[in-house]
Amino acid sequence: MTRTNNNNNNNNNNNNNIEHSPSRTSSSSSSAIAQPSSTEPKDIINQNELTIQKLLLELQDDLKQTKECYNQSRDGWLSIQQQQQQQKSSTSPNENLNSQSIKTNVSQALTNVQNEIDMYKIALSKISQVRQLQIEISNVTKTHLDSNRSHTTRRGLADLLSHMAYVLKIWYGSEHTGNCSNKGDVPPPLCGAIPAVVNHVCHVGDLIAGFVEGEDGDENWILAEVANVHANKAKYDIVDIDAEPGQGRYYNINKRHVIPLPQWRACPLTCPQALFSRRTIVLALYPQTSCFYKGIVESIPRIGKDSYSIIFEDSSYNSGYSPEFDVPQMFVVAYKDVKK
Repeated sequence: MTRTNNNNNNNNNNNNNIEHSPSRTSSSSSSAIAQPSSTEPKDIINQNELTIQKLLLELQDDLKQTKECYNQSRDGWLSIQQQQQQQKSSTSPNENLNSQSIKTNVSQALTNVQNEIDMYKIALSKISQVRQLQIEISNVTKTHLDSNRSHTTRRGLADLLSHMAYVLKIWYGSEHTGNCSNKGDVPPPLCGAIPAVVNHVCHVGDLIAGFVEGEDGDENWILAEVANVHANKAKYDIVDIDAEPGQGRYYNINKRHVIPLPQWRACPLTCPQALFSRRTIVLALYPQTSCFYKGIVESIPRIGKDSYSIIFEDSSYNSGYSPEFDVPQMFVVAYKDVKK
């Protein structure tokens, strides 16, 4: 490894974990996105994460209420079906009375369905708010990286990259079917392990893995940002994500030395085909560095927020391989040997 890393510290950056507060706000209250009182990136991120935590706790209660509404709706319609069957087989002279009872039950069932719909709308509204807060965290993170390259610490950079991986949107499949396994519904390029199309052109600001030669002559895949796309679209000017202004970490590289990073995380439950299989050889971002190294997928994500477990080729270990490290989907790409 040519970049600084600490093999003794397996920093998994568990920013995805939610610490549950002992008190909860009633889910019936209207949740609004709190506006941060400070404009400092760290404060904005912390405030948004606290608001997300609050919304997620409320959402848990909302989902319980939604389940109760669903059960009431289901039981109501089952009861109506039973009444209709009994009415067909009954020889009772009270047919009008039975019909009135069914009408009353249908009216109540429709009310239950409307209550269920209202609860779904409340839950979806809070999910939308969470998503908006995540996007804001991502935007603040990127702006902070752009404007503070000169004094971003390695730990600070790792935290910011972890935030970016955390807020990367998840592809669940068709919004109508919710399942990538349906015929004709396939994950798009740059979803999880799905590569970019052959004629893909990166945009300024895109994060990529770029194969470059450093000042010491070593060649590495580095985490970089596209700074300029040449007119022929065959070359890019890129900047090392870990670069300091004026330190010479800007590169002009050929398109074939660029691997675009995923733009969606693949949901393992609905789009498992968009994940790398176990034992696949990949390029993955080594923890506490800004370099991609050859590794092997030891285990795959089970839910959307999970990371891959990667074993890296690493000569600093007696076995020639590192312990398992958690690497987010955003920073795991197909292995590419450009020297061939």
